[in-house]
Parts: sequence; C-alpha cells; structure tokens
Amino acid sequence: MAETAPLPITRSIPVRLRGGRARSLQLALIILAVCALVLGVFQLAVEAQTPDAVWAVSLFTVLFWIWMTAGIIAWWRRPNNAIGALIVIGAITVFLGGLGNLGIPFLTVIGEISATAVLAVMVHLLHAFPSGRLRGRLSIATVFSGYVIAIGLQSLAYVASVADEPELAMIVSIAQRPLGLAVMVATAVILISRLIDADRIHRRVLLPLFAYGILAVVLISLTPNVLGPLGADEVTIGTIQLALNAGIPIAFLLGVLLGGFTRTGDLEALSAWLGIEGATRPAVARALSTTLGDNSLRVFYWAPERKGYVDEHGTDVDPATFPDHQGLLEVRVDTRLVGAIVYDTRIIGDPYPVRRAAEVLAIAVDRERLTAELIASNEALMQSRVRLVETADRERSRIARDLHDGLQVQLVLLALEAQKIANSPDASDATSAASAELRRGIDAAAADLRSLVHNVLPAALVEQGLIAATEDIVDRLAIPATLEAEPFDKPLAPATTHTAYFILAEVLTNAVKHSRATFVTVHLRRDGDILRLDIEDNGVGGARVSHGTGLRGLIDRVDVLGGSVVISSPRGGGTEVKVELPCA
Repeated sequence: MAETAPLPITRSIPVRLRGGRARSLQLALIILAVCALVLGVFQLAVEAQTPDAVWAVSLFTVLFWIWMTAGIIAWWRRPNNAIGALIVIGAITVFLGGLGNLGIPFLTVIGEISATAVLAVMVHLLHAFPSGRLRGRLSIATVFSGYVIAIGLQSLAYVASVADEPELAMIVSIAQRPLGLAVMVATAVILISRLIDADRIHRRVLLPLFAYGILAVVLISLTPNVLGPLGADEVTIGTIQLALNAGIPIAFLLGVLLGGFTRTGDLEALSAWLGIEGATRPAVARALSTTLGDNSLRVFYWAPERKGYVDEHGTDVDPATFPDHQGLLEVRVDTRLVGAIVYDTRIIGDPYPVRRAAEVLAIAVDRERLTAELIASNEALMQSRVRLVETADRERSRIARDLHDGLQVQLVLLALEAQKIANSPDASDATSAASAELRRGIDAAAADLRSLVHNVLPAALVEQGLIAATEDIVDRLAIPATLEAEPFDKPLAPATTHTAYFILAEVLTNAVKHSRATFVTVHLRRDGDILRLDIEDNGVGGARVSHGTGLRGLIDRVDVLGGSVVISSPRGGGTEVKVELPCA
C-alpha cells in the first residue's frame, strides 16, 4: 500500500488582522474596458486607411474585444484568482499581434514579434486553471518554455530576417514547430494526470476545457500547413485560426462561471459572523466556504486532550489521510493551536486569503472554547477572558474599518453583472436561469449582510462614537424615547464603548418586544472613571435575566470588565436598568 504524502501545512500568524489592501478593482476593470474599446476603435480607424487589410484588422479587433470581455468578467467574478488577469494578458497579446496588419512600420515590428505570444498565454491558462497559479516545477518549466518559443524565437526569427539572414530565420521558424509541439505534448501529459487526480464533479468541467484548449493551440499552429497545400486562401486560413482563438477565452470564462467554482467574497461577512449569538460550528465552515469560494472547505478543531483534530461532531480527523491537493492551515491565537482550515489548493492557489480568514476565525473559535472554561470562575481564566473581549472588540473594529466600505458596493455590482448575463441575448437558457438565480442569491446575501454588520458593529459607533450611535438607535426606536447625554471629555476604552452599546440595544429591544412600553428614557454620562447608563421604561415590568440569553451574556461581559448591572422590574411598575462600566 502506497504511503500517503504528508499534507502541506501553512502556519497562520498570531491573531492581529493587518490593514486591507487598498484597491478599487471594479473601477480599474471599468477603466480597462473603456481603454480596450478605445484601442479597438483606433485599430478600426487606421483600418480605413489600409483597405487591403480590412478583414484582418476587423477580425483581430473583434478577437481582442472577445478576450478582453471574457477576462474582465472572469476577473470580476473571482477577484482573488489570476485566471481573469491571464485572459486580459491574452487580450493584450492579441492586440499587439494585430498591429502588424496596420501597415505602420513601427507597429508592424511589434505585430511580428507578438504574432505567436497568445499561444504561450493559452498554454499558461491551461496549466493555471482553476486556481490561477502554476503548480509544480514541470508546469512552470513548460509554461516558461512556451513563452521562450512563442516570443523569444519569434523575435529572433524577425531580427534574422531584418538583418538579411534568411537561412537563420528559416531555421528558427522551422525549429519553432517541433519545439511548440513538444510543449503541447508536455502540457497534455500534465493535464491528463490532473484529470486522473480530480474528483468527478471537477473532472466534468476540466475535461472539455483542457481538450478544447490543447486542440485549439495545436490546430492554430498547424492550420496553415494543412490547409495551405489543399488550396485554401489566406483569408480562409486566418479566419479559421481566429475562430479557434476566440473559443479559448470563452471556454475559460464558462469554466469560471459554470464550473462550480464559487465566487470569492470578502472577509466582512466573517466579521459580522463573530457577533451572531449561537452561531454553530457548521455555520463557520459555511461562512468560510462562501467567503473563499471553495465549497469543499472544512473547519476542524484542535482537541488538546486527544492531541488531534476533531470535526463539528467530535469525530477524530487524521490529516494524513487527506488527498495531496488539500492544504491545511493552522488556526492559532498567539502561539496556541485552536483549529485548522482544510481547503482545495487547486481552487485556492494563494494561501493568503485563507490565512486572513484564519485570523478572523481564530477569535470565534477561541472565544467559544474559553467561554466554556470560564464557567468555573477561575481567576486566571477570568483575566484571559478580559483579554479575549478586548482582542475581539479590537479586531472587530479593525475588520469593520478595513472592509466596511467595499463589500456592499461589490455585491451590488455583482448583482448587476449577474442580471446583465441573465438578460444577454447570447446567453443560453441554462446560463440565464443560473445567472438569475445568482442575482437573487446575491441580493439575499446583501440584505443579510447589511443586517448582520449593523447588529455586530454599527457604522455610527465606529465612525462617530457611543453618543452618536445611541442617538441613532433611540431615533429609530418604534416607541417615543428621550435621550439625555453629556459629551465625554476623554475617549472611552473600545471594550467599554461596545459593551455599553450592546446593552443599550438589548434593553431597548426588550422594552419594545416584551415590556409593552409606550415610552423610554435613556441617560448616558461619564462620572470620573465610570460610565453610567440608565434605561427606564413604563412597561409591564417583571423582567428577569433568566428569561433570555442575550442580556445574560451581556451581564457576563460587564462582569469581565469589572462593571455592574442593576435591574429593577416590579410587575406593573416598568423596568429600570442601571449599568456602570470602567471608562479605561
């Protein structure tokens, strides 16, 4: 029996989420689309002055637009994946190759040198799909060889012809064909081995894509040699080559859209999940799977007493039995191991987004474990709980600041793009139905995300502080309410700010839903180093902490911070909640 290869392990860094990479991908892609349109119109404008090359310039322009459109859509669909960028690079090589038909000497040189560059990009795409990254030294060497043959030898042949060395130019041109064929044979061998290792679902996507890609590259190269002796004219041969070429970006785009490779998301959804009361371990895996675009992703938990991992059901898990294409990234808080994320390295080629997700997940996993241990009221664990609350609040604030402005816009744009695909006259019924379903799913996710983000960490609390956030929640209350608040002369500790707000939100919600109150009064002031929060309603009273878990959890949080909560709720006499929290 063959020995199982060890699972590749990536150690996550201690929990401290770095600042997000500032980028506006959607805007950049829109600008790219406009530039592609302008460049295509430029080619067509120059074409009018060279009537002999009308068909060639027109076909190259259309081909350039097809590649660029497919690349932009794929990049938009999976922004953390390099497939879209590679297709865009392919579009650029098509554009450069088409410059040779414009009859302008300088542009002709560029066109001659770039004539076969797109074939190397095709080979690169075949090796990089679906993760967008090359896997293995053989793939890297094969793709590198493809670029050398397609660009390096092509440049050498052109230089030789210009230098009046026709024999050298002929030798180089002849050598290109067998060398290019060798690259395609190596590519075919590598891709066949990947098909054998792939699961049944992905094999159904990869097989037609790989088969068409290999055949297209070979036929594009051999068409002149096969059809030329049969009497086919130059226009016919060129048209067939460009048609085969146009199918490549479309095939890869369909692979991205319809191949079961989920769109990658952002990490703000995970920051929202951190505040969900009662979130289950399977919910963690689903949130990560949606965020990272890998439906096969699993989350396992470290069991110190067993010295191994367990799943959400408590069953032992042995990482050594996982397939070679699955990677494992440890989830740690400081240096303490708390769990692991197992993902498909063929889909997620770069472990960076998984590592960032692990940083967010670590807070939730460790909080869950520590909460159970803190029931014993051990003093040492109590101090650890204080640090955990502060760390969770600090990381939640950082996540909200870094990610809050981008994800909502991204979801809206994605919904519009999905609807555009659904309404496209060129889309098949299956594509339209799938795109419409995707639009509905994105809309639902956006609505849920808005609610979750507001419940976890409202924008007013982050941007304007506790008093402004309190004014906002009081203004939105379903019953009349008054607020008396005095400006703070010094800033509050983040943990105090968050705790005061969450208690206020919970008590006001109870006043509306359970107390049947018709009026609420809120007093908020700072008394030296103590923050005082008084909430009083005129409801039916009879409130008990034991009747719900929300307020009980918040009272525990106040205890951890060294504060106090006093609840007075006689039956028929309304409810008054007094909270004192340390400001520092």
